[in-house]
Amino acid sequence: MASIDIEKLKQNNKELQDIINNSWDGIGIIDISTKLIYINNAFIPLLGYEKNDLLKINFITLIQEKFKKDFLNILLNKDNKTHNSIDIACNRKDKKTVYLRITISKMNNKNLLVINTKDITKQIANDEILNDYVVSMHTDLHGHINEASQAFCNLSGYKKEELINKHFSIIGHEDTKNIIYENIQKSLLSTKEWHGTIKAKGKKNNTFWISMMIKSVYNKYGDITAYTILMFDITNEISLNDEASLLQDQVQNAQKEIKQKDSILMQQSKLAIMTETLQKLSHEWRQPLNIISMKAQNLGLDISMDNTPDSSSIVKTLDTITKEASSLSQTIESFQDFLHPKNEMITIDPKSIIVNAIKLFQSDTSNQNIDIIKDILGGFKFKTYDDELTTILVNLLINAKEAIVKNNIKNGVIKLKQYHVKDNIFFEVSDNGGGINEDIIHKIFEPYFSTKDIKHGVGLGLYTCKIIIEMHLKGIISVRTHSTGALFKISIPIIKT
Repeated sequence: MASIDIEKLKQNNKELQDIINNSWDGIGIIDISTKLIYINNAFIPLLGYEKNDLLKINFITLIQEKFKKDFLNILLNKDNKTHNSIDIACNRKDKKTVYLRITISKMNNKNLLVINTKDITKQIANDEILNDYVVSMHTDLHGHINEASQAFCNLSGYKKEELINKHFSIIGHEDTKNIIYENIQKSLLSTKEWHGTIKAKGKKNNTFWISMMIKSVYNKYGDITAYTILMFDITNEISLNDEASLLQDQVQNAQKEIKQKDSILMQQSKLAIMTETLQKLSHEWRQPLNIISMKAQNLGLDISMDNTPDSSSIVKTLDTITKEASSLSQTIESFQDFLHPKNEMITIDPKSIIVNAIKLFQSDTSNQNIDIIKDILGGFKFKTYDDELTTILVNLLINAKEAIVKNNIKNGVIKLKQYHVKDNIFFEVSDNGGGINEDIIHKIFEPYFSTKDIKHGVGLGLYTCKIIIEMHLKGIISVRTHSTGALFKISIPIIKT
């Protein structure tokens, strides 16, 4: 960039420049090669160099090696966002490490970028202390680990990468009965938290006792999105004589608590069903009732004004009213089917359900150009409503296909995975269709919410899936966006034959 242009840049908007210079944040301007062209007063002490020294170097040379690639990717801004943020570590002049949170914004001149920097070294240090000394983990709604502290890794003997995406029962000792895990799951569904003690097992079969506290994590919309688990190592407090009685007490307490929580869950479920059913009914009935009311009012108005319509018009109006009344009756019938499964539970291998779902999906010839990858760990049987579960999987397959088509993905792939852990069976449907926008993902299971055109539906598919899973299968369904698309996960308690 010509020196005369740089001088003009410095001279323009002097008042704005004074504000920038007095900002608490470090603000700099770099070109595409990351050469520092301008820095404000707050930027200088962050890195410990003199101002003239900083203006002679490329900012990338100060960034630690493992952060450079991500920084450059954000700099190129392949997502075409107006600004991007990243946390990086830089080497100060005194050889110390400083952690910076940087927001990169494009200027009108596309060759120049503004970097807004905040020193987060203290925050990182606090996080590292928590990571090193607090035994904790985070799981998704289904109990799969998505984060674990180093302190937990040290206690269990697992590396962090060995724990990620594994079910938290990976640390479960064989002496810890499945009823304990059932009690935990029902506690989280009913009271949104659980605390108690667990006998656990590390990677090398070492045994340890932990006191656990599980808390729900909420998003800004009030939805539970994950669970945080805090643990305390109490191994030294449990003697061999205490173990047998403690394990026995755990089972007895779990049995009592499960009965109480089943009652709570039943009441919560009834209330939720009543609320959602009334909302759905009011939506379905609104248009037919409006038509009936309008037709009846028009007929009454004509008669009151001595403008009696001929018999054919009256018959036509009454036919319309009868038709709409019949529609209201049909809605009630549909809701009865919706609230009560048509068939009894049957004993079946989950592989049969998946094979049937894929067969139904591929019966539509337009779906046959989508590659479906199966990852099935069947080999056992469980009791379920097979038609309902099959319909849910077909619905998820169709949604995945529509996302692939909508986003013009050339090589569309849908992966259908099934596995089981302890007394739960899991189904996952993922795709490479681009994912779901974070602004709407929290609405995806709401009634009448849809990302599709009107002609493709009214948004009852995923809502219906959720209600069937929660009401009839006593399970959980969730969704998240991964690197290339969306992933729907279902977990259902196994009713053994």
